[in-house]
Amino acid sequence: MKLSIITPYYNAWDFIINLNDILSPQLNNEVEWIIIDDGCHESKLDDFNAIVIHLPKNSGCAGFPRNYGLDVAKGEYITFIDADDLVSIDFISRILNKIDNSEFDYCLLNWQKIDKSLEVDVTYGRPQWNCSVWGIVYKKENIKNIRFNSKKFAEDYDFNKLALKGKMEKINDKFLYFYNSNENGLSANWKGE
Repeated sequence: MKLSIITPYYNAWDFIINLNDILSPQLNNEVEWIIIDDGCHESKLDDFNAIVIHLPKNSGCAGFPRNYGLDVAKGEYITFIDADDLVSIDFISRILNKIDNSEFDYCLLNWQKIDKSLEVDVTYGRPQWNCSVWGIVYKKENIKNIRFNSKKFAEDYDFNKLALKGKMEKINDKFLYFYNSNENGLSANWKGE
């Protein structure tokens, strides 16, 4: 298995059905999509071409389901897609091509907001303010036992501080990841607790 895609899921059905429409046709025997249902008991997810794990209760943060996904992932490489975001129609093929033709510990992807109000070109690396784990492909061997903490906000920052080391590659000739600023999402509703 070359690539594991991990998606934490919590009450985002209207979004993840769009992601499934784009991602599902791209899946093949070199890729697994792991959806961690964080206590929603969303049975419709079981119809997706994915490994769906239903956690018994909500953890209250994205880190716990992501850690669960890391623990079960079989891919040599790992990437994360949030349930309310989208990817390009060649997201998987472009990543597999990079895996097949280069050696890296992590690979950065160009991304933009769905409404096109922000575009990030990683030609010169990641902007310092961008701490997210989506838009990156990680070599699993490089992650080893690094896991997310239980913070409700910016848990990505601490993870990346440890995981983004070694040889970097980039896929920077087009946008592969599309971030949705979901007004109902955890980050948008964080109150600093």
